[in-house]
Amino acid sequence: MKNSQNKIIFLILFGLLLNIHSIHSQSVKEIEIFNWFDKNAGIEALDIKNGPAHLNFDKTIDNQHRYYSVNEFKKGSARYGSQNYFDLFLKYDIYADELVLRPYDEQNTTKINIIKANITSFKIGNENFVNLKELNNTAFKGGYYEEVPINSNQVFYIKYYKEKKKNHAKEELNLIEYIPQYEFVLWKENKFNLINDKKAIIALFPESKSKINDFYFMNRSLRKENTPLFMKNLIKFINN
Repeated sequence: MKNSQNKIIFLILFGLLLNIHSIHSQSVKEIEIFNWFDKNAGIEALDIKNGPAHLNFDKTIDNQHRYYSVNEFKKGSARYGSQNYFDLFLKYDIYADELVLRPYDEQNTTKINIIKANITSFKIGNENFVNLKELNNTAFKGGYYEEVPINSNQVFYIKYYKEKKKNHAKEELNLIEYIPQYEFVLWKENKFNLINDKKAIIALFPESKSKINDFYFMNRSLRKENTPLFMKNLIKFINN
């Protein structure tokens, strides 16, 4: 019997024993039961564990890394196939565009690249990412994007990725430098729009041209120091 079917059976059995009076408490209890099952079954029994081993032999300069935000696993969740998984240890390899899973057992050093085709969405910390499969094989980068809902008609997406560059200062060490890059996409007027520069943004919001220019002028430092946050704030500012 498949793991997801086993979980359903466990939920039914626990539901018969638990006197739960509200929808909210049911949701919390369901997550707790899923987590209990996952941890006691072991990572080897989970559908989500299917995937190749994650290998990283990078030697980088200045403690750089290929991952989103930090080079460590953080608590998160994922939608894999038709199943939700909670309290996973995840990190996002933005160079290879792979979601990496660490087993619950810290003694198990094998890390897994979760099969991307089966991932609908995942969450690490407070950021929610979606797999925009419809952008694959197009002019867009495709794959995983951070999703930022703006309003009922607009959704802002950020593609995080890194380019690898060999550092030739000490060529014998074969050191790697990772350069952060971004692709910004706005779902508006029932289509995905690439908005990597001010000209493209103004083309989508011609009535807000002066507002956009003012925001660029007032937030030059933020744009240089944290481009994704600058863009998030800009799109929200335009729509306020």
